[in-house]
Amino acid sequence: MRSFRYFLIIWLLFVNVSVVNAQESRNDSISQISSTLKIGDWIFRQGTAIDSLLVKQLGGGEFSHIGMIISVAPEVKIIHATTDDFENRPSQVLISTLDEFISPDLAQTYAIARPIFLTDEQKQQVADILQTKLGEKFVLASREKPHLYCTTLLYDAIIQVMPDFNVEWQHSDFALFYGNYLYPNAFAKYKDLIWIYKYPN
Repeated sequence: MRSFRYFLIIWLLFVNVSVVNAQESRNDSISQISSTLKIGDWIFRQGTAIDSLLVKQLGGGEFSHIGMIISVAPEVKIIHATTDDFENRPSQVLISTLDEFISPDLAQTYAIARPIFLTDEQKQQVADILQTKLGEKFVLASREKPHLYCTTLLYDAIIQVMPDFNVEWQHSDFALFYGNYLYPNAFAKYKDLIWIYKYPN
């Protein structure tokens, strides 16, 4: 019995140290990348919720969510459409800080990519369009119906600036997901990207 207690104490210490080290690593990564980011960069994450796992499975790839950086000073800010990042602002287009977007409670992994097919001026135009959507209701629906979710928020803004922007919509026939949907993987595999950072490496 005593040996089991010793084992349990050692195991708990190991887990706590691992969690602290993981958090320190994540914090270090934030400080490393913040100064390199630009308006227009895309930020992806694999979420922690069950619906995030479903999106990843249906869409393929590494990620379940995407947003765009709209400000880098005095802090990095990201606009995105989400359901439950903040309890007091459910199911809407909102702005998060970088720390909030990649919080361990919300993100298992994350990555940042720079779309090089847009000029800096075009990226600012996209950012301005996105901000007009702030507070609008999150609507998960197929392409054939009115919709507004993370990928379509970004897609609809980009095509206003670059009408020939083309990403792959996928057909789904799973329960509530029936029709053509746009998943984060379509953006992640777009040809004209430079990957700035991935966590974990």
